[in-house]
Amino acid sequence: MQNSDNKKLPTSDRRRLAVKGRTNSTRQKLLFIIIAVALLIIAGILVAGYVVAFVMPPREVIIRVNDTNYSRGDLTKVLRVRQEGAKFFGMDFEASKEIFESLQLFIEDEILTQVAAKWNITVTEGEINRQIESLFIIGDTEFEIEIFRRDFDERYRDYLNQIRLTEDEHREVTRRSIQRGKFREFIGEQIPTVTEHVHVHRIVMPISGEIDIMASKLNDGLSEATTPELRQSVWKDVAREFSWDDAEIKRLGGDIGWMPINSRSTYADKITSLAVGTVSEPIPDVENPKSIIFFMISEKDTARQLSVADLEEQKSLALKSWINNERENHEIYARFDSEIYTWLLEQLQQTNQTTPTPASGIDGLNLGL
Repeated sequence: MQNSDNKKLPTSDRRRLAVKGRTNSTRQKLLFIIIAVALLIIAGILVAGYVVAFVMPPREVIIRVNDTNYSRGDLTKVLRVRQEGAKFFGMDFEASKEIFESLQLFIEDEILTQVAAKWNITVTEGEINRQIESLFIIGDTEFEIEIFRRDFDERYRDYLNQIRLTEDEHREVTRRSIQRGKFREFIGEQIPTVTEHVHVHRIVMPISGEIDIMASKLNDGLSEATTPELRQSVWKDVAREFSWDDAEIKRLGGDIGWMPINSRSTYADKITSLAVGTVSEPIPDVENPKSIIFFMISEKDTARQLSVADLEEQKSLALKSWINNERENHEIYARFDSEIYTWLLEQLQQTNQTTPTPASGIDGLNLGL
């Protein structure tokens, strides 16, 4: 019917209708093209935003030791191992502290890896296996050990899933841990086991406490004390009366034992500079801002055997010193700013979930760095 009506229209009108139809069709096509281009632009922006936010940051190089590069993602993997290690063993995980320490340890461990062959230090696959198994397999009898061994594969897979590492990645973290321990023992062999020590005593006082009375009693008693035994006796009596120290140390009269003169403990510099029998100036307590601490050396020993704990501390100090000297032989680049710090914190927050229970009684250092 419509066709017959069109035929009745004059020729000029039919031409105008045909042109109008073609124009409308062209406009529709142009509109579709504009919409399609707009959608592609939006999609491109979304993809670019995703890449910038989620793909590029983990791959950004933040550490370079000579020709070896490490990214944000690599550092995140190590931090997750340390984070889960703290959870496994009921220890506090201070993210801020761990991030800075892990950054330094990452550089140090790469230096050790690059010079290990020079010092004939190697880590075998068997050593890595035993280190990993020690996290999950314990027992006093063969029967108990066998029970843990049966569940090892499942528990280990659960652990890897939690820390978001592949087995190869976790084995590499473990290898570096073992390697660091071997360097520590190798360098520690050169440490003298006999060195000068001082016998240290302390009193902890609240800032609002009877400090003047306590100090007066100490000074009066020590002024007449001419032997180590007398100094220790005077200090013990005053400490038991005034000190707010831990119950056990207060029971011991403030006696905290022998300390090597090259110790790097918190107050070591202030303690070792004291003359025998002299009371230190009040020192702020780093663990409690409302307290102050007084120290005294009751005697010195120029040739005393290092305790096991002090020897381990000396090994760690020796390794740190050795690495600091070795750094001068390497080209090191490290980039770290507030944006990277915030990004690392966010990655650690994503790993805050329930973890499988490990074997108890294992040194937390076995978990990696």
